Amino acid sequence: MIKKCLSVIAALTLIGCACCTEPVATKSTSQLTSLYDFQIVESISNTNINVSQLVSKLVYRDVIFVGEFHSHQASHLLQLQILEGLYQKNKNLVLSMEQFTRDSQDILNKYLSGEYGEQTLINDANAWEHYKGSYRAVVEFAREKNIPIIAANAPAMHVRCVGIHGVDILKTLPEEQKSWSAQNLDLSNEKYKAKFLDFISQAGASHGQSPEQMKQRQLKTFAAQLLRDTTMAESIILARQQYPNAQIIHLNGSFHSDGHLGTVAELEAKQPNLKVTVLSPATANNLEQPEASLEQLQLGDFVYLIKPLPQRYIDKEKRNDSIRELIKSRMTNKCEL
Repeated sequence: MIKKCLSVIAALTLIGCACCTEPVATKSTSQLTSLYDFQIVESISNTNINVSQLVSKLVYRDVIFVGEFHSHQASHLLQLQILEGLYQKNKNLVLSMEQFTRDSQDILNKYLSGEYGEQTLINDANAWEHYKGSYRAVVEFAREKNIPIIAANAPAMHVRCVGIHGVDILKTLPEEQKSWSAQNLDLSNEKYKAKFLDFISQAGASHGQSPEQMKQRQLKTFAAQLLRDTTMAESIILARQQYPNAQIIHLNGSFHSDGHLGTVAELEAKQPNLKVTVLSPATANNLEQPEASLEQLQLGDFVYLIKPLPQRYIDKEKRNDSIRELIKSRMTNKCEL
């Protein structure tokens, strides 16, 4: 199944008193000269901070969401540095990852314990295709420091089946698969739904469908997205039960956590007393003096500004060819439980 990063601007104001505090602009302290560079900004004050200062602010949080652009090197470098920094202050950590699904937890555990080698992990746990370049470093740090890793996401086939048939398909899951995904989805978060539907309406076409058919298809796609969000939120809750008092660092694509929506909203609804912090990436407009816009500051409690990735396509026809191939592959996807 094609994995993609959904990343759009969130409109939800930050938790706490962030909604009533006017950020004070400050000058940036570092240039973004490479794709490994980032500038961290504390959103409530619009203050630039470094990784050490960030870690000090995160020490007493229960769950930390580090949103990422899946293919951006800066996201993965920052994730590793946060994990390393927090470990120096608190050995009781758990790493939760969107990039592994619940059905692969046993394989992941056997890799961490030394029973399996890395290629077995990659093959049998369906690691993402850019695992070695993007996630190997955090997994290896966790393995070497005996930090548990949670395979938090729903299986790709479950997501696909919900996207094709809707939420009722979850009732037909084989008994041995029911624990792999959340079973109850709350589709009532209108702000998140509007954000998601706006994204896919911009990214796709009707493909010959009537407006009503297209609406139903989009709602099923939203349900599939929510299956990921809800499953990851439940996985974090289960991890807190399994590892009491542990601080959990969760890695996911930024769409799942921007603006405290998605997975964060599901988690906070289920456990409102948790101290949750969200870090979100944002593309800098000025690489010489990167500063977050007011809109970007709404993405997370902390925002890290990064250099834009290279443009995927310049030639219009090549871009259209890519879109056609993507649509063709999706049209042939089947639900095979």
